Amino acid sequence: MEDGPPEPPHPDWADEQRMAFLFSAFKQSRDVDSADWDGKLAFWAPLVLQAAARRRRIRFTPRELGGWFQRNGAAPLGLATVLQHLARRGVIQTESSFAASVDTGWLARGVWLLLVKPLRWTLASILGTDTISPDDSFIIVDHIKDKAAEVLRLCQRSLDAAHPVAVLSALQQECREVCEDEKTFCLCLVQLQKDKKVAVAELDGERIVKLAHPGSNKPAVVTEVDVGVYHLMNCEKMLSHKAETLSQEADGYQEEARKQIRAGKKHLALKSLKMKKRTFKQLEDIHAKLDTIDTILNRIRSSQTDLKVVEAYQAGLGALRQSMKDVSVEKVENLMDEIEQFCDTQDDIRKTLAGESFDVAGGADVSDLEAELDALLQEEPQLQMCRPIHDLLLPSVRTTSCSPSSASSA
Repeated sequence: MEDGPPEPPHPDWADEQRMAFLFSAFKQSRDVDSADWDGKLAFWAPLVLQAAARRRRIRFTPRELGGWFQRNGAAPLGLATVLQHLARRGVIQTESSFAASVDTGWLARGVWLLLVKPLRWTLASILGTDTISPDDSFIIVDHIKDKAAEVLRLCQRSLDAAHPVAVLSALQQECREVCEDEKTFCLCLVQLQKDKKVAVAELDGERIVKLAHPGSNKPAVVTEVDVGVYHLMNCEKMLSHKAETLSQEADGYQEEARKQIRAGKKHLALKSLKMKKRTFKQLEDIHAKLDTIDTILNRIRSSQTDLKVVEAYQAGLGALRQSMKDVSVEKVENLMDEIEQFCDTQDDIRKTLAGESFDVAGGADVSDLEAELDALLQEEPQLQMCRPIHDLLLPSVRTTSCSPSSASSA
């Protein structure tokens, strides 16, 4: 039994005076007593959502809601006003208004009729003065979004990513863990259709569902390719079932032939073997057809992969074009010329700095330094061995030195 106080119990639930006020009806208008309205709404609005969440419910009726909050055999008298408040805020919707918010182009007729019949109530009646029926069903918007996301994950897990098309009834069976009934599953589909993660179509009296690719922002749309794949997969199932039946028949004819041989009825055994051979022939034809269907499906998968590769190439080309839009051969040539000029300037600066380093040591004339070195060598015979080094180093200084007088004599 789900009736009774909320869990965990609200601190005010044991306060008789406080609860008598909260269980009483709202004033006729908020203008009459705003404190009365605001106090009751602040108490009941979050409690309604908490009670639904605790029961893992995405929808409820006012009758059920009254049962959730029974106290001393009585239900709160102001729940209709609380529901109107939640509806105005967009927290809840009626099933009919929820379904009507989806473009009918996204809905299979069967799903639409399941959800909106009978159309007893719309959002306009919530916002007006119409009386709320105790059996009208409300949708909790955030709860159904979470439930729909769970349904989408289960469906995507069960389907081939290359051909995400399946019969609605088969998907419902896959989602039975999270959707306790067909109504809940269809409401989740409507939410997914609103998000354009699912498309529903009707083919040959069968409702089929197309899922959006995981991680894709493109809306799910049932295309001619999907219809063709759906028919091929149905044909494959039918032929596989037929092949299994024929295989069992062939085994039966084989066993029948053995029985007839044991009974001495060779002509009947021969007849059974002929039937077996004919069955094997049919089986070979079916396997050939199955191979052809499998080849076609594989080619479709490959073509879709190729299409994704081409789209990736196009995206890469667009990115490359965007990144190179301000670059041209002329700009690159000008840039290289500027780099070369800066390199030449840097070399000139380096040579200039290297020339200045010769004068940093003392600023004396080079000839004076040579004369001083010759005098040291004559005073110290043991240093004569340094002469070859002197001869190797200093001539380069003499040959590179240039004076105005020598230049004019030249």
